[in-house]
Amino acid sequence: MGYFLAGDLGGTKALLALYATTGQGYALVREQRFACGGYGDFAGIIAEFLRSSEGHPQIAAFGVAGPVAGGKARITNLGWLIDQEALREQFQLAGVILLNDLVAAAQAVSSLHPHDLLVVNAGTPVPHGSMAVLAPGTGLGEAYLCWNGTDYTACSSEGGHADFAPASELEQALLSFLQAKHGHVSYELVCSGKGITNIYRYLTEGAGMKAPAELEEELAAACDLTPVLLGQALKKEGEVARLTLEIFFAVLAAEAGNMALKFLSTGGLYLGGGMLPRLLPVFDQKKFMARFLSKGRMAGIMADIPVRIITTDRAGLDGAALTAFRAMQGCSSQGYL
Repeated sequence: MGYFLAGDLGGTKALLALYATTGQGYALVREQRFACGGYGDFAGIIAEFLRSSEGHPQIAAFGVAGPVAGGKARITNLGWLIDQEALREQFQLAGVILLNDLVAAAQAVSSLHPHDLLVVNAGTPVPHGSMAVLAPGTGLGEAYLCWNGTDYTACSSEGGHADFAPASELEQALLSFLQAKHGHVSYELVCSGKGITNIYRYLTEGAGMKAPAELEEELAAACDLTPVLLGQALKKEGEVARLTLEIFFAVLAAEAGNMALKFLSTGGLYLGGGMLPRLLPVFDQKKFMARFLSKGRMAGIMADIPVRIITTDRAGLDGAALTAFRAMQGCSSQGYL
């Protein structure tokens, strides 16, 4: 029996898990969540986790919220630089694999259970068709999968940083408001946790909508605005909060449609991330699909693309674990372990 380590590192939290190999595959030994703000780097989180672990891992794989190149990754919303070779040496591992967090989540897509998925559009999936994954969270992650002849290969993308394209006067005004503050305006600045904040600020500061004093007080005291706005949106007087989330979902649907077209995702378009399951009480499936399908002459193709919301927050961790396990199998077969 051997051990391996897997992790999912986002802009605000990290989830680490230790697994043991078994005759049937692998099994979870223990896992732990960490708030990234309490640490100076990722190595500090790993060190704390391993101090309480019963077995030392031989291999590790981490999904990280940022682009990965040359075995290194800079976490976009934390500023941390992660070097897989440095981690390998520090923790005496046979190997460390860094994956973009959405690539890690994409690795798990084909093995997700039906109870971990909410069907938004059944569509007509094409066997071995390409798939795309879009995940709003601290930022906006994007990835896609292509069939390689025997399995799916997950590929990274930084499409969340592409130019935001408004499709209404309201969205054009939002773009102008954000351009004055940020210059370049990406989809991430609208379709993410920070995006929800940006939309709300536009409506109250740019468009002059009045928010209840109670809501302003709650938002000022909150670290995470999403649950506050959701609670307000469900109230009779929650007009500003409702419109905030309505714009968020409209733009998300548009970008989901963009991804589906760019990658011709006939195998399915998957929406992940930790935010969406929390926002389901105000999710309007018909409005979402109307915006998703609004691609002119491509509307017929769009209607056949399956759309699913991933309701589990473990997809990134599961994908990293699968990657580590496969790497461990490869090393064992070649006599390295």
